[in-house]
Amino acid sequence: MMDEQTAMSESAAHEALSGDPAAELTIAFGRAYHQSGMPVDELEMTMHLTAAALGIELQVNVLPTSILAAIGPGYAQRVVLLRLEPGGVDLQRLSLLNVVFRAVVEQRIDTRAALAEVERIAALSHYAPAPLTIAAYCLLSVGVAILIGGHAGEIAASAIIGIAVGGLSVIGRSVTVVDRLFEVLAGFVATVVVTGYSHVMAHIAVYIPIVAGVVALLPGLQLTEALHELASRNVVAGTARLGSAVMTLLSLGCGFALGIAAVGPSALHLDPIVYAPVPFPLLALAVLAIGSSIAILQNARLADYPWVLGACIVAETAYRFFAALPGYQVATFGGALAVGITAKIASRYARVPETILLIPGLLILVPGSLSYESILYLLQSKATDGGGIAVTAIVAAVEIVSGLLLSQLFFTPVRKRV
Repeated sequence: MMDEQTAMSESAAHEALSGDPAAELTIAFGRAYHQSGMPVDELEMTMHLTAAALGIELQVNVLPTSILAAIGPGYAQRVVLLRLEPGGVDLQRLSLLNVVFRAVVEQRIDTRAALAEVERIAALSHYAPAPLTIAAYCLLSVGVAILIGGHAGEIAASAIIGIAVGGLSVIGRSVTVVDRLFEVLAGFVATVVVTGYSHVMAHIAVYIPIVAGVVALLPGLQLTEALHELASRNVVAGTARLGSAVMTLLSLGCGFALGIAAVGPSALHLDPIVYAPVPFPLLALAVLAIGSSIAILQNARLADYPWVLGACIVAETAYRFFAALPGYQVATFGGALAVGITAKIASRYARVPETILLIPGLLILVPGSLSYESILYLLQSKATDGGGIAVTAIVAAVEIVSGLLLSQLFFTPVRKRV
């Protein structure tokens, strides 16, 4: 039903703008960037810069599920509404779109040629091949298990869950029901696998693989983006994204509860995750695994892999540095500040889109594991502990947003006059 509505809205938009290449290109940019996971505030600014470069007037309101644009002067505006599915992050599309966007703003490309290129980029596949996708989920789960102090048993269980969740992700590409229930099924599989592993293989701290195994689904980045949008006074977009993050957590929690109902309560009432120091060789391997998996799952170009890995290294190094200081409470803030500054420098001097570095760097810092752990506690009727962890997750997200906002103060905005 959603696909039909999207197709109808796009058809109506195309008909309304037919014969006006500049307007078509502006809307095409908006749709392509939206479906590639660009944040709302950055997308609105990008569309305004595109319209200014093409000599048309534009007012636009972007939400996680729609774009409302009014093109033209005063009361002669043409209004276009696109109803869209929330777009997942696609680093390849973002990078390629950025090249076309710069060419348009600098007036180095014809409008119709730019429109054709944007439409070609938007049609590119968003997914890696199935085996590579499953391997990436496994690598990500293993890397996170190492980072949060897992030993051999927890790492092995995390790898099994990662493979299972990756398999579900691949199935969900062609089976709508699996896609809609992805988070519930992932939470269920993680709980069943870790409980079975602890019974058959060895006793393990089950929370580590339960969290690490589904870490790719945790909405820590969504939570951070929601708070960033609220801080930028995009109240409607921020509230909508916040609601989506909460629903994802509740879906994962529902899967956990179903798993407990199926295999018994042996996974309950166990010790919480205790973050322990990680030896440097293991830490380096974990960051390499996480960076590689993020590059695959976020569909980065091979040319951008070094930037993705570099962002992960910067984030983890800065976090560890600030965590070792007396004011260790600001470690997340320091990590986000370092990532933000690095992204600004790379964007300005290496012409790399900021998103290529920001998203991978923030994915290591975002409090997804804390937010899910709080749900697990609430499901065990430990409201006090769960509430405390939830507050910690929110504070961490606020620190990330503050670090990103502060990083912008170190650079004077450079905008080409058009």
